[in-house]
Amino acid sequence: MLRQQVRTQLNRGEARHDRARSLFFADHGMFRAGDDDQIRNRTSCLRLLSKAVLGYNTLRIAQVLEQAQAQGHTFAPEAIAHVSPLMYRHVSVNGTYDFALDGSGRGE
Repeated sequence: MLRQQVRTQLNRGEARHDRARSLFFADHGMFRAGDDDQIRNRTSCLRLLSKAVLGYNTLRIAQVLEQAQAQGHTFAPEAIAHVSPLMYRHVSVNGTYDFALDGSGRGE
């Protein structure tokens, strides 16, 4: 039992690191240049992006479960516990990011 719990936690940690590696693809995932402030900035951005993916996944999983329950499907809590919000393959890391609050793309 303990061995299974340890393996589960290790797998979760590896999944978290895999997601970060996938999101931080520039320079092959390495900080090759920059001073301490630039490295801290990149690390903070990676952390923010990683948590945004985690938050999106959590909300999406909740929506899917609510829709299924509204249609009369039920799931055992043990089954739901195996659904992980650490997935990331559906995230396209290439593209344009718009962080503007008003959606204009100007950041105003």
